[in-house]
Amino acid sequence: MLRELDITNIAIVKHENIRFNSGFSVITGETGAGKSIIIDCIGLIMGARASRELIRNGETSATVTAMFENIGDELRARCADNGIECGDTVVLTRELSLTDSGISSTARIEGKLVSASVMKNISSSLMNLHTQHASQTLMNDENHINYLDSFADTAELIAEYGKIYENACAKERELSSIKKSEQEKARLSEMLRFQINEIKSASLKPGEEESLEITRTKIQNAEQISKNARLVTRALYRNDKGMSASDMIAKASDAVVALGGVLKESEEFKAALDEIRYKLEDIAETVAGECDIGIANPSEMLDKIETRLDTIDKLKRKYGSTVDEIIAFKQKCEKELNDIETSDERCEDIKNELKTIYSELKTKASAITEKRRSAASLLEKRIIAELSDLEMDKVDFKVQFTPLSHYSSNGIDGVMFLVSTNTGEPLLPMSAIASGGELSRMMLAFKCALADKEHTGTLIFDEIDTGISGRTSHKIGLKMRSCTSTCQVICVTHSPQIASLAYEHLLVSKHETPDGRTESAVKALTFDERVKEISRIIGGEKITEKTTTAAKEMLDAAK
Repeated sequence: MLRELDITNIAIVKHENIRFNSGFSVITGETGAGKSIIIDCIGLIMGARASRELIRNGETSATVTAMFENIGDELRARCADNGIECGDTVVLTRELSLTDSGISSTARIEGKLVSASVMKNISSSLMNLHTQHASQTLMNDENHINYLDSFADTAELIAEYGKIYENACAKERELSSIKKSEQEKARLSEMLRFQINEIKSASLKPGEEESLEITRTKIQNAEQISKNARLVTRALYRNDKGMSASDMIAKASDAVVALGGVLKESEEFKAALDEIRYKLEDIAETVAGECDIGIANPSEMLDKIETRLDTIDKLKRKYGSTVDEIIAFKQKCEKELNDIETSDERCEDIKNELKTIYSELKTKASAITEKRRSAASLLEKRIIAELSDLEMDKVDFKVQFTPLSHYSSNGIDGVMFLVSTNTGEPLLPMSAIASGGELSRMMLAFKCALADKEHTGTLIFDEIDTGISGRTSHKIGLKMRSCTSTCQVICVTHSPQIASLAYEHLLVSKHETPDGRTESAVKALTFDERVKEISRIIGGEKITEKTTTAAKEMLDAAK
């Protein structure tokens, strides 16, 4: 249940902390006093979009906090799934801040920052807000199946069905993709074969382009390369016109050995000099080998290399930026071509799989339909009984089933609520109901019928009495009061009949502050204050002895 609602800097509310009891509470007040602000704040807690106008003039931020008690194990588990630890209570907060571009909003549960979707998910399990606009959901036939499913407890069945349905959709998409027209398949096959053959005829090898470019560089710089290679060889290893470094180190090594009698380190020096000589010889031979072009006709070879690189370059412009990418593209084309050539076989496989899937889907859909139809007869009786208590004792209500021509995400049933509000009148779609009063009572009937199914701890109604007579308002008040056996009920009302039936009466009023600002305030009324407020609602600003007496009689009768 909603225990506290704390509001800071919202519209004309500077700061207000509202406490609610666990039973039936009403909120009244003059037009413009701030009743709608309370509803707006509850809407924010339920994830409604924030607007700049909500932040009090002159302020840059605002906060709404709601504290709920006795939340239950199921909601605690849902909070835990979102990384939120809570005990018997849970606190939800919306923080609004003005920015250069508009307004920013953050949501917190137990102080932990959460997304708007998590906030909506958690808050919708804590309370259900019914506004005049919300009644329009009953006018939309597409919503009727959701009401029935909530009453029938089909969530688990639909979840099982949904997995099979998604699998069926995936297979249908795959089948549709494979079932291209024969002309399209032939065109695509021809294109793939051309691409494969063009790449295959080039006989590309990984790393080939890099190797060709190195050889080309060698040929293009053959004269300079040969000159430098000869210089390295003569200087380090073999020199026909003098001594090379290797020759000189060999002589030095021999001399070191000759000094063995006077040079203690002669053996170490000889070994070091020999190692240097061997290293120089290795360098000279490596340079000679790497720089030896070994081509009898360099010009002819260069032409062949340029032609080959040109072929690779053309393929790169079509199929990839490297040889490896071109080869990968060919492999991809080969797979696509194979898929096309074996598509008929794959189609048959998928069709066989779909037969099994649709058989399972039919079984699950039938189970959902059976549960819905069983629940529908109970819902019809429940709604008729609820409406009878609300001065609509001539009403007839039916749940109409229309089998769909295809499977949908929640089964194969089309569901529509049909209503006749007067004896002898035909059953018509609920969207044909024109009276706002009748629609409000319909919504209340559904809320009462589903109260024990939805497991929502708090029901909030905003001016459900609009367009309804005093006698009917009394019945509505009694109905809301009876709902407190399973949940907390809060109602914003202009009806004295409804106000008199509440266990707690909150008055919203506004006043001018010393600094010339207008502020809204909320106060829990005593019995005498309730008499005065109900008298005002009955007779307007002029409270007479007659209206006071009527107010007292209403409150006494409600006891």
